[in-house]
Amino acid sequence: MSSFIPRPTLDLIDLLLGEHAALLSLLRYLDNHRPSMDLTALREAARALEAVLMAHAIEEDSLLFHALPADQRGVRETLDAMFAEHNEQRRLLSELLAAEELPAARSLMKRVIELTREHFAVEERVLFGLARQILPLERLTDLGAEFARRRGISRPS
Repeated sequence: MSSFIPRPTLDLIDLLLGEHAALLSLLRYLDNHRPSMDLTALREAARALEAVLMAHAIEEDSLLFHALPADQRGVRETLDAMFAEHNEQRRLLSELLAAEELPAARSLMKRVIELTREHFAVEERVLFGLARQILPLERLTDLGAEFARRRGISRPS
């Protein structure tokens, strides 16, 4: 007799929220340690943050943002703001990696952290609710499966 209990299928919003939780933990750690970090540590932290944050943004852009009908009222404005914030995160991280002065690097790290927290809050409060209203659960589940596939996560058969 098999003891396998099938897991519920997660939709893309559930998976993005999970990544938000993990990223917010990382941001909390960086924010707490930022005042004591030297320039080398800040750059290393920025490289790590850039890797995970941009991987998240790429999947969010390509899966969720592109699945939403941009011609629907309120959607285009929301998506434009989200794309702009992803670009601002990239710009700030690039500046941080190029910073030569410790105070500037610390300030840039603080700005990246604050922007990312605000960005996630808007996504969770506005965009994700909008997506759940507009996209059928089956579509969100299919997008969740694609997200998991791209992350190398597979369901047991």
